[in-house]
Amino acid sequence: MISKTLLQKAVFSLPQHTVLERFVKCTRETDGKDTPKELRPVFHRLAALYGLWSVEKHLATLYQGGYVSGGEAPRIIREAILLLCQQLKPDAVSLVDAIAPPDFILNSPIGASDGQIYKNLYGAMLQGSKTLDRASYWQEAVTPPSRRAQAKL
Repeated sequence: MISKTLLQKAVFSLPQHTVLERFVKCTRETDGKDTPKELRPVFHRLAALYGLWSVEKHLATLYQGGYVSGGEAPRIIREAILLLCQQLKPDAVSLVDAIAPPDFILNSPIGASDGQIYKNLYGAMLQGSKTLDRASYWQEAVTPPSRRAQAKL
């Protein structure tokens, strides 16, 4: 008999499978047009990364269902995810630009779209709490050290 938890996990993984399946289909062609050949490897890496992330997320369920056994699978999945991240790293800026999330989603003063890196960085520093307050040890830093008796040799 299938447990309620296992059934719930299976129901949640079906949409992830559908998303992955449609994404892979779109990497081949969109609106009857072939995807440019230079973009296909990046899209395939993204699809593989999402698929492996989904499998890793549901690894406990796969163990419970008997689909995975032993301790080798999590290590292999983790290594594959790290390898894909390393392979996608050169394309990261282009991927973010293609998705074009608004600046408030990125929440990065140096990644803002207005190009004013230093102004944004300075503004972010000023937004911190107690940014303009004196440090608690300020008096120790400005007080000269007291004269100690020097050793006579």
